[in-house]
Amino acid sequence: MKEMKKISMIEKYAVPLESNYSKLDANENLVIDKDYLTKIALDSLKNIDLRKYPIDLYQQLYRRLSQYLKISEKSLVVGSGSDQIIDLLLTLIGNGRRLTSIYPTFSYFKTRCQLHGIAFSEIVLSSIDNSLDIDEFNADAKKSHAVYLCSPNNPTGNQFDKSDILHILDTLKNNLVIVDEAYVEFSKYSLAKYVNEYPNLIILRTFSKALGLAAARVGYMIANEQLAELFRYRVQLPYAVNSLSLAIAISLISRPKKIQESISLIKHERERLYHALSKIKNIDVYKSDANFLFIKCNTKYSRIIEALENSKIIVKGLGNIKNYGNCLRITVGTKKMNNKILSAVKDIH
Repeated sequence: MKEMKKISMIEKYAVPLESNYSKLDANENLVIDKDYLTKIALDSLKNIDLRKYPIDLYQQLYRRLSQYLKISEKSLVVGSGSDQIIDLLLTLIGNGRRLTSIYPTFSYFKTRCQLHGIAFSEIVLSSIDNSLDIDEFNADAKKSHAVYLCSPNNPTGNQFDKSDILHILDTLKNNLVIVDEAYVEFSKYSLAKYVNEYPNLIILRTFSKALGLAAARVGYMIANEQLAELFRYRVQLPYAVNSLSLAIAISLISRPKKIQESISLIKHERERLYHALSKIKNIDVYKSDANFLFIKCNTKYSRIIEALENSKIIVKGLGNIKNYGNCLRITVGTKKMNNKILSAVKDIH
C-alpha cells in the first residue's frame, strides 16, 4: 500500500483527447498524406503472416533503417516507441541513482524517473533564448550517474549547439548521456555519427514525429555497437514491436520521398507561422528547430487559448513554467490549419 501511495503522487502524463477539433497539441505530423499511409498499412497487412513471430521483419527493418540513416545495423535497437526504450534504460540506471536534466523538458521522462526511484535534478534554461548554462549543467551532472538532454527540446523547440553537447560528452565520460532526438529531422544536425566515438552516448529516435507513424508505436535507439548489441539481445524484449507496425515502418522508409516533402513543408510553415505570430504584441515566440512553436504568452495566455478553442483548435496549454510564466506549444500543421490559427488570434492585441 505504501508503494501505491508513492506512485499516486507521481505527476500524471496527460494524454490529449480526440475530438473534432484541429488537434495541434501532440506534435504529430499531420502534413504527410493520411491516404498514403493508409495504403501502406493495407498493403503491409496483406503481406504479413500474423501466425508467425516477426523475425524476418525485424531483420528487414534493421537493414532498411541502416540504409535510411547511413548507420551500421549493429548500432541500432528497435523498440515499441522510444518511450519503451526509455523505460528499459531507466531500469538499467536503477533505483536510488541520480540523473541530471534540464527544465522545462519532456515531462514523460521525468515522471518515469520518479516511478523508477531515480532522483531527477533539473538545470533551468534561460527564458531569454532557451539556452543552457553548460558549466552549471556539467557541475551538477558530475554528481549524477546519467544525464538526459532532449535536443531539439520539448517544449522549447530549440536544438542545443553541437559543440556544447560534445563538450558535455567530453566532460562526462563516466556518465551515461542520453540525447533524445525525437524531432531531429526538423533540425540542423544529428549526433548519430558520434556514437562510436563516445561509448557513453545513447540517442533516442522515433517514427512518431517526422515520419507520421505516431499510432504505429515504433522507436529506436542508436549507440556504439557493443552497447547496442548488449541492449538488443540482453535487455530488449524479443518481439517488442508487432508485425504490422514493423512492416509499415519498412515500407515507409523504403521510399522516403513523401517524408522529405512533408518535412520541407512543415519547416516552411513553421517559419511562416513564427513570423506571423511574432507580430502579436507582448508575447514571445521562440525560434524552433522542431515541428512546433513554443510561446510565452505573458498576460495573453487565457485570451489566446480561448480564441483558439472558439475556433476549434486544440494546442498544448503548458500553464505557468518557472522563469517563463504562462506558455503554450502549437504543433505546426497543414497550411490550412495554420491559417486557421492565424485567423483565430488576429484580433488579439
